[in-house]
Amino acid sequence: MCGIFMNSVAAGLLSAAMYGVFVGAEDTSKGGVSRLAQMRNDTIPEAVVHGGRPLVDAGIFKTGIDSSALKENISTSVAELLSYNTSVFIRQSGRASLSTISLRGTSPSHTKTLWNGMKIDSPMLGMTDFSMIPAFLMDSATIFEGASSVQETSGGLGGAILLETRLPENEGFGLGYIQGLGSWLTADEFLKISYGGKRFSTSTGVILSTSRNNFRFINMDKKEIAYDENMQIVDSWHPVERNENGEYRDLHIMQELGWKTGRRGRARLSAWYLDSWRELPPMTVNYGSPEDYINEQREKTLRAVLSWTGNWDACHLRIQAGWAGTYLAYDYAVDNGTGRMDSMTASRSRTGSLQMKAEMSRYFGDRWLLTAMAEGRREHIRSADESALTADGTPQGYDAARTGISVAASVKWKATDSFSLSLTLREDMEDKVFSPPVPAFNAEYLVWSNWDFRIKAAASLNHRFPTLNDLYFQPGGNPDLRPESGISYDIGYSLSRTFLNCLDIFAEGGWSDSYIKDWIAWMPEGAKKNFWTPVNVMTVHAYGIGQSLKAGWTFAKDWELGLNGNFRWSPSIDSSRSGNSADKSFGKQLPYIPEFAASFTARLSFREWSVLWKWCWYSRRFTASDNSESVPPYIMNDLSLDRRIKFRKLDLAVGAEIRNLFDERYVSVISRPMPGINFEIFLSVTPHFSRK
Repeated sequence: MCGIFMNSVAAGLLSAAMYGVFVGAEDTSKGGVSRLAQMRNDTIPEAVVHGGRPLVDAGIFKTGIDSSALKENISTSVAELLSYNTSVFIRQSGRASLSTISLRGTSPSHTKTLWNGMKIDSPMLGMTDFSMIPAFLMDSATIFEGASSVQETSGGLGGAILLETRLPENEGFGLGYIQGLGSWLTADEFLKISYGGKRFSTSTGVILSTSRNNFRFINMDKKEIAYDENMQIVDSWHPVERNENGEYRDLHIMQELGWKTGRRGRARLSAWYLDSWRELPPMTVNYGSPEDYINEQREKTLRAVLSWTGNWDACHLRIQAGWAGTYLAYDYAVDNGTGRMDSMTASRSRTGSLQMKAEMSRYFGDRWLLTAMAEGRREHIRSADESALTADGTPQGYDAARTGISVAASVKWKATDSFSLSLTLREDMEDKVFSPPVPAFNAEYLVWSNWDFRIKAAASLNHRFPTLNDLYFQPGGNPDLRPESGISYDIGYSLSRTFLNCLDIFAEGGWSDSYIKDWIAWMPEGAKKNFWTPVNVMTVHAYGIGQSLKAGWTFAKDWELGLNGNFRWSPSIDSSRSGNSADKSFGKQLPYIPEFAASFTARLSFREWSVLWKWCWYSRRFTASDNSESVPPYIMNDLSLDRRIKFRKLDLAVGAEIRNLFDERYVSVISRPMPGINFEIFLSVTPHFSRK
């Protein structure tokens, strides 16, 4: 049973036992045993399947997060999930506020995000707000690091994140409901209804999250002082304040439809609707009263992907059409002293993105794999600030569109049973501007089969075109920007081994090195330095070492222990010489990129009980380019306990989670408060239906 356990450990035994019953997808583990069946504690014989590593993964550096880890609880975003299960840095502007990701010492715009094969990065900003992606709605998440991201998309100078959702594979109906209640009047609700048939399948998921979010915190940026009658200081302290104006409501609706088209084909429609309203709390250096201003953001987003997949003996074809549309409104108004609110900012933007993609793969025997891909994209943005009028009385903003085309081809060759090579060549065009050819090379060698010990290497060129905001934002857009370009190298290893049929170990690690030229940064410009504009200002050298270790141990009957640890050292250095003697940023770490990051989870399970401890640590992050100012390092601990109760007609699961267990005082971004210790309890109800 140890081989079965290892796959559950890597994914997360605790939450799978709580929530995985009704999720629907029957995920087959490496040992050939259904994880869903394991979660139901069905008695099934152990099966061992022997097979080689898929040729498509030869030499690829990637980190996968399994579906059951994604189902830990409905209040977890993909940002929080990655912070505890990988060593990537998540930059958070506060609870339920903007969360972006830094891969391998790069900026958030250097990480590309795909959902079911469609890019979901904002065409305006070039990045993704991961606080708006509930982990519970996703069925898998995979990080392609550095040079390996060229296999999936372009522009990922740091890497790419692939998010996937799946249709139910089991026949029959599925239903599940979860209610979560937590600190600061937080309420999280999840409902999922699914049906799997021989020719037709459907799944509907709804998540509603609301919270007052008015947590208390000690404001370290302010100090209260007490004086005696002689005006001598007798005492001082940092005041306790509330995170006022932080209320939020997020609604997600995801619909999946799938149907067979003949013996070889399958069509699928995935639609995801987001309706979010969030107040934006004041910074810790703000001395005003929340009643004196309005500061809030509203977003409505619809994403849809229609795809057709055909499978033949040695050939695979997929055709996709996708649409993403977003309405984003931001309002900031202040009391003018008479009780009337004067609008300072009334930003309205509408974004539309149409994507078409076709991909074909063809095996030639078991030694060669050829893949070809073509993608077309049309992006359109209308953005305006209705509170700022131009000379002719129209709102200040821009209306811009662009067309992009990307083509790629790759060949993978299994030279021997131990040695594989891969070469990918990609070409991109944005509004008739062609990128240089983007090649990527990957290699892998099996050194020792008993330990499945492999050495991997990868190298690639890459580039990133400026975003539409970079080019056209008013005021400050710079249409003369050059695309960023980079070169990346990776070398590493992976190994796995089972001991005494009760202990499974998997480890991987490696060295990465990249240089990025023409790095785009927003700098103060104008005669009075009163607005910012993007310029190609830096050359950045980002390098480092990453290491991860997973272990699963069945040490007694019904007792299982799973460990997952990650560490990364990632210097990201400004290596551009400006020639200005006043420029102190040369040779310094980039702002808001920690040099060290680590995470660890430990999961102990006994029959229907599970306890999970999550830990992460980030070193200090500099807030100034000359490294003169920084926010301190912090350590975060979460603890959860769950119990599943089985009845004949339904399953119940109850759980409780304590976040920030030791009440750590910390910030991720300067002057943005983060919550102290807080709690949430969950109740899951899963009726039983006859299923095949």
